[in-house]
Formats: sequence, structure tokens, C-alpha cells
Amino acid sequence: MNNFKKLPAQSSINEKADAYGEVALETSEAAADTVRLGYDIPFGDDPAQAIDVYAPKEGGTGLPVLVFFHGGNFTHGFKEWCGFMAPAITAFPAILVSASYRLSPEVSFRDLLRDCFAAVKKAQEVAPDFGGDPDRLFVGGHSAGGQIAALLVQRDDWREEAGLPEDAIKGSFPMSANFARRLTDLETDTSLHVGPEVPDSPLELARSPLKRDIPVLVAWGGDEKPYVLEEGPQLVEALKASGVQAEAMVMEGADHFEAHLRTGDPDDPWTRRVREIMAG
Repeated sequence: MNNFKKLPAQSSINEKADAYGEVALETSEAAADTVRLGYDIPFGDDPAQAIDVYAPKEGGTGLPVLVFFHGGNFTHGFKEWCGFMAPAITAFPAILVSASYRLSPEVSFRDLLRDCFAAVKKAQEVAPDFGGDPDRLFVGGHSAGGQIAALLVQRDDWREEAGLPEDAIKGSFPMSANFARRLTDLETDTSLHVGPEVPDSPLELARSPLKRDIPVLVAWGGDEKPYVLEEGPQLVEALKASGVQAEAMVMEGADHFEAHLRTGDPDDPWTRRVREIMAG
């Protein structure tokens, strides 16, 4: 997988995040040889607007599809960070789609999230080419990608804009995310700001009932930053109060990065629970 070595340079995040990125990339490159891979399938003109599709080598039909979004605080990260999950996910059997998106501050957060809806739409379109069922789509993500995974089932306006039907996404698996962060408040273009009375964060949006009841598994490490430890349970309770099948999973002993790396283990409780939800 020499393609993995052609990734554009990014600045350092911090020591732990950089080390996680190196491990994730190395293990993803090794994992790519164990599956059938569709690499760099574009959904836009920018190189960052692309998905990787990991499917079982032995093939299959009608398989559920998990579209997963990388972290990096919306300013860093690559879809290649998530390929290490492929052996465990494809063994369900299922399809793993790892999606990239344009990053801040090069684009607005609105356009960044539109990229993510477009990535789901592209995954739906190409799923049958890899044995996937376009009507069995699930979304997930780590850190910033976890906030994306939550918003993907909350922002019906952008879902409709992307051409995705109301029942397109059958479940969501946000992990280790900041669910109270209002992305419009972070826009450098102040004309894109909205008032505090307009729900914008996953926590704010969760207090309004979703149009559909889907399973949402909210996971986080036991050794995360305080805001993650606080906001994960808050999101679960808010979703439950609005009638959603939400459940929490604490990955004991895991920090922010170990929580994601554990998802590559087929015997990890998170992986087993995701398999149950996607199968059922």
C-alpha cells in the first residue's frame, strides 16, 4: 500500500496524538493487505474528498456498511488512520468505509460537514460494487469524527441536501467526542455564526426528538479528558429522553487514543457490540 506513503504533510498536533497517528497509519497499511480495497474513491474535486472501501476478500452480498470518520480536531487527520479497523469489521462480515473530508481553516465547518454527508452518499452509491447493501448504512467516528457521526443523524437539513433519504442511516457510533462544541461559533467568517438560541452542538440537537428511532452507541475511554467523560453520558441521557435507543460504553483503562485503537480488536466489547447492532 504505497499510496499510504503519499499523504500530504501535516503539522504536529501533540506528542500523544502524533504517536497515535503513526501507529494507526502503520497498522492500517498492514491491514489493507488482508481485505479487498477500493482506495481513494472521490466524491468531489478536492483530494481530501475521498473514501476508502474495505470489503471481505472472500466477497459477499447484502453486507451492512460502516462509514467511519477520522479525528484530528477538524484541522488534522487522514482517512488512512482508520484502515486498521478493517480486518475486525470485515470479519462480521461487513464493509468498512473510511472517509476523509476537507479540513478547517481551509473550509468552513458547514462545508466540512457537507463533505461528510457527501461521503455517506458516495458510500451508498458504491456499496453494491463491494457486496454492500446501500440500505444498511451505519456511521461512526473518533474524536472530531465522533462529533461528525452524531451530527450525521441529527442534521436532517444537510442530509436532505445531500440526497440521502430519511432512513438512510440505520445507526450511529460516536466515540470520544466533544458533544457540547458549537461548530458555528468556531467559524472564522462571522456571517456564519448563529445565536445561542439555535441548536448547533450534538448535545443541543439531542434535546429535540429525532424523526426516527435508531440505535446510537456512544463510547469513550475511561481515561479521557474531563469534558469527554462528562459529555458522553450527557449525550446518552439527552438522546434517551428524546426517545432514541442510546447506550453508553466506557472502555476502561483507555485514553483518548487507545479507545480508538482498541476497535481493531475483533474481541473488544466495542467491536462485538457494533457487530450485534449492524447484524440486527
